[in-house]
Amino acid sequence: MIAAALPPVSSLEGCVYNQDDIPSLANLGQYAMYPMEIFAEDQVARLFCNICQRGNPVLQGRPVADLVLLGRAMYRKAKVLRLGQVAVHKGEPVALCFSWDVAAGGVWKDSGLEMPASLAAHAAVGKAAFESLNMRGETFFTGFIGVLPPHDGVLSGYLAVASFMMGHQLGFQDAFQYTLLPTFLKRGGSVFGKFGSEDDNMNWNVRFAEIAANTEGAVSDEIREMDGNVNLSLTSLNYALGDEWMARAAMTVRLQTPELIRQPAQLMATNHLNWLKRQTPSKNMISSRL
Repeated sequence: MIAAALPPVSSLEGCVYNQDDIPSLANLGQYAMYPMEIFAEDQVARLFCNICQRGNPVLQGRPVADLVLLGRAMYRKAKVLRLGQVAVHKGEPVALCFSWDVAAGGVWKDSGLEMPASLAAHAAVGKAAFESLNMRGETFFTGFIGVLPPHDGVLSGYLAVASFMMGHQLGFQDAFQYTLLPTFLKRGGSVFGKFGSEDDNMNWNVRFAEIAANTEGAVSDEIREMDGNVNLSLTSLNYALGDEWMARAAMTVRLQTPELIRQPAQLMATNHLNWLKRQTPSKNMISSRL
């Protein structure tokens, strides 16, 4: 069951930056891409709430206020590295990507927010995913990517690849991601399938039944009843920038060639990092990695 959607998210006119300071990272057909931080936390959290439930069994039907709170935690987590991005259509935000350093922990850690009880199953799945990861070095986490229907799902591909490119530029060795959505796994050539060597691209699964066995009380019962699966991958970012992974990323969002996803994502990543470098210390806008 999908909880009721919030009213449309505020337009660019409500963003927290002066209009003259807002950089368009790329204009892709009907969509313009922007750094997430130009939007207020509430704007991004509400957009997340309207996107996040579709196909995700541990978020469907949760109270709207709790999903907005999760969106706030995601926003704060992503704001540390400042690599989050948002796609805008006719002035309205319609897609987003949160990412952060795995070493910073799960979404609620150091967010200053308290996890609602209704999201305990979501937290248990995330905890199990992180605990199943064997890190090989500094690891970049793509925490959430989503597109508001009926907008073009290709936006998720651009956002994902741009985030990987920025993580690579900031010196991360690997990228970690996982999905609970079976639709990705059913697509031929998906990045969530098994391909490449173990050094290049590890892929594994954690069953909900395993998570339930290590969780107590009603939350354990809830997870067991869902009977789902978490599909996870750890990908070398050097490999991800090559043709094999890029071709898979393109196929995941139904693009025909690697360049059709590489070129827009590279423009987004390059312009985003260049914008961060131009920010003044007085605005606290300099990343220690840049």
